[in-house]
Amino acid sequence: MMTRRRYLALIQQSVKIDDISFEEISPDYLYRVHLKQDQKSFIMHDVEIGLNNASAAKVAMSKSATYATLKRENIPSIEHVFIMNSYSRFISGDSFQLARELFYKWGEAVVLKQDNGSQGNNVYKINNIEDLIKQLQSIFSLQTNASISPYYEAIFEYRIVTLLGEPKILLAKERTNSWKHNLISGALSKDVEATKIPQLSKMASKVARAMELDFCSIDILETTSGLRVLEVNEQVMLDEYCKKDQCREEKVSQLYREAILERFERL
Repeated sequence: MMTRRRYLALIQQSVKIDDISFEEISPDYLYRVHLKQDQKSFIMHDVEIGLNNASAAKVAMSKSATYATLKRENIPSIEHVFIMNSYSRFISGDSFQLARELFYKWGEAVVLKQDNGSQGNNVYKINNIEDLIKQLQSIFSLQTNASISPYYEAIFEYRIVTLLGEPKILLAKERTNSWKHNLISGALSKDVEATKIPQLSKMASKVARAMELDFCSIDILETTSGLRVLEVNEQVMLDEYCKKDQCREEKVSQLYREAILERFERL
């Protein structure tokens, strides 16, 4: 696994030839990025360089809001229904009853997760009602809301990174010993078949425009009913993608160079 420090170093090295430097404010977390020749600078939080507006980023952070946005644009995606935390002061219905109804509606095979995402954590494949209630209570105990979706069988998941609506990096994730496609959980990272690139690229561009995100990664499942968007990530993380692969590191470096230079163009 590529370490966090090494990934941040890769980003910083990507613009060294452009006379751009990084002033560390908080170790491995917060930086002020300086362009010396124009005396411009901006704050970089984690790996987020600030190309996305706050409203669009918040929509992407919510699985249910992302689905609603894509549904409006007629973009095929995995249904995600918002389940409000039962402890919320805004609650007006029975969250557990809603979850039960959807569980049976979708054939007793669903995926339950935090609505705001958690980098693959607290994501559960549910096949019985007792487990549904247990895991929903577990998510609520974290003081967060949940989202529920039907389970789609899929061997491959594709991740497409777009910059200004243009696909820049495409990778395929093949699940192995887990139902999940997370690389950190053992899924295999592969190059996308050439025949699939045009369709995936077109779909990713439509998603980025619909979400109004200038720099993002889009996860698309290859299901028996065709390609469907699983989620959109407003923050681009490619550490697992480029580990131990010099060619991929160079692609990621070039991607971040373009993104950082675009950020300075906007100042």
